[in-house]
Amino acid sequence: MRMFLIETTRFYSLSLLLWAVSVTAQVSANSPPAAPTIIAPLTDGTVVHPADVHMETAISFSDPDPHDTHVCSDFEIWTITAAERVWVASCLLGVGPRKYHLHIGDGVFENSHAGRTAFLFETDYRLRVRFKDSSGDPGTEWSDWGERLFRTASAPAPGGPTTWTVMQPDYQVEVFATGFELPVNIAFVPNPGPKPDDIFFYVTELYGRIKVVTRDGTVTDYYSGALNTPPSGEFPGSGEKGLTGIVVDPATGDVFASMLYDPDGVEGGPSYPKVVRYHSHSNGRIADDATTILDMPGEDNYESHQISNLSIGPDGKLYVHLGDGFDVSTAQYLDSYRGKILRLNLDGSPASDNPFYDPSDGINARDYIFAYGFRNPFGGIWRVADNSHYTVENGPGIDRFAKVVRGRNYLWDGTDDSMLNFAIYNWSPAVAPVNVAFIQTATFNGSGFPTEKMDHAFVTESGPTWASGPVGDFGKRISEFALDLTGTLLSGYPRTLIEYSGTGKATAAGLAAGPDGLYFTDLYVDQNFDAAVARGANVLRIRYVGSLPTPVPPPGAPPPSNPPSELDGGGCFIATAAFGSALAPEVAVLRSFRDRHLLTSTLGRILVRFYYQHSPPIAAYIGRYEALRSATRLALWPVVYAIKYPVLSSSGLFLIFGLALIGMVSRREDMAGPEKY
Repeated sequence: MRMFLIETTRFYSLSLLLWAVSVTAQVSANSPPAAPTIIAPLTDGTVVHPADVHMETAISFSDPDPHDTHVCSDFEIWTITAAERVWVASCLLGVGPRKYHLHIGDGVFENSHAGRTAFLFETDYRLRVRFKDSSGDPGTEWSDWGERLFRTASAPAPGGPTTWTVMQPDYQVEVFATGFELPVNIAFVPNPGPKPDDIFFYVTELYGRIKVVTRDGTVTDYYSGALNTPPSGEFPGSGEKGLTGIVVDPATGDVFASMLYDPDGVEGGPSYPKVVRYHSHSNGRIADDATTILDMPGEDNYESHQISNLSIGPDGKLYVHLGDGFDVSTAQYLDSYRGKILRLNLDGSPASDNPFYDPSDGINARDYIFAYGFRNPFGGIWRVADNSHYTVENGPGIDRFAKVVRGRNYLWDGTDDSMLNFAIYNWSPAVAPVNVAFIQTATFNGSGFPTEKMDHAFVTESGPTWASGPVGDFGKRISEFALDLTGTLLSGYPRTLIEYSGTGKATAAGLAAGPDGLYFTDLYVDQNFDAAVARGANVLRIRYVGSLPTPVPPPGAPPPSNPPSELDGGGCFIATAAFGSALAPEVAVLRSFRDRHLLTSTLGRILVRFYYQHSPPIAAYIGRYEALRSATRLALWPVVYAIKYPVLSSSGLFLIFGLALIGMVSRREDMAGPEKY
């Protein structure tokens, strides 16, 4: 009996030991998740702007343990020459793609880069990313690191005191209205009145206000609180989302706007897109109520890749642009609104002649689709010449300008190469185009631009997010495109109309053709800011001020609200500073000489471009001191005289030279004193 008990005890003890070993083995057998695949920067050696390093992995979490889920992600950037971690975002949380996609504003600079807001120019870096699973096992919960080598671009020429430089003759940039916070898009009233206090246009501010601007540049609230929760993420970074597109109903004066909303009213969860109609009263000065005409629940949108441009086509339909929400697959999935351009009636119902419309199975995303296969078609406009819609689209490393064709798949598949499909033009490197506008007689009779600009498209290239100063090939300019009637780009384009030449943060974002020029938003406060989200940004106007006769204003029309800038003059910066006005007759003579002689030859154009790049700071310095202005006028008068009176100029210049020589000789004799014998 005793032996039986001993043997039984041994048996159960051994069984218990084996069970414990088995459980321990099962716990310790947890496997780490697979290392992430980095897709931005796309390849080793990719050159990026140091203020806007876009970091993204494939949205795929793979773990051998079937019950393990993706908890968070670590992103790090290291220098290479002297290996040091200089930026980090630790255990990045969030829903959906937020664990896979971020910008430098979502992390922190450290060590030798502490306190910076951008990386160094012309420097090699290493991006490292790893995933954490839900196992709780410190030894296996983290994946191996995925790595990508990248390099930052060379530094462009530094900026100066002139914020915007006009790159074509006879145009002028001026501030029309100010006091905005992150102004995104502009929508003009179709038939604005002539009085100073008549409604002129509306502006969407990213964080939830719609502003109304009158003819004299006065800015007031049309509607505030459009977002049910204000974005709380970092800017630049996860805070780049909110209220974007805007268009005015020409029949009623109501305003349509596109935006994101949080379904539970709590920031931090998913954000869904919607289109809202604001009902205007008080002659369009305020909205008394709002109606959501299209709600897209379940269609997760995130920063930048969200709902955006709105326009009303010649068919009276509303066209709505949506980004892919950081999920490439949605662009090809016809049962998702994302990655599409939608077409709907003004009450929010789908147009019954849309290419995939089929109400037999109920109304869903497929019924609204006009075209698909887009990544982030942020800008759009209608062209009257061919009755077609055009879009500008942000890509990962290549951007796209395209004509939108009914039912077409634009084939975005997550690669730069797919952005080449159906492109009128591709920007490489990417410049982040925000909007496009056509100068055309059907829109305010051509906006006061000359005949040779009719039917030309202009595109705002916003460049790296919140970057300082000029950014070279990466944007912060407005470019001009000329197309034939098939939508093919003509030779010699694009051409730069204006580009940023200051030292601050301003860029070119929203764009619209108005009655007297092109209007654009500069998105950020340029100088003296505490953060990117600050009130004090502008709407600016580009006017043609060349050889067109000055129009006689209609009775009751307000005087020009913004006089010419003293440092502009259509590019004649030094002359304008010397003579005190862009409209001075001496400046007009020099400008005419530039246009007729210098810009008609290759060497002359090189000289003019060199002058545009280097003269603004000299002009600013001259403008501060009356003595320098007087001396510059004295130096320029003979040049102006020689251009204005070429027949008399030769003898006049010889006379001036002779008098100067006599004066120098006389002064030399006086200094020498009496001759000694």
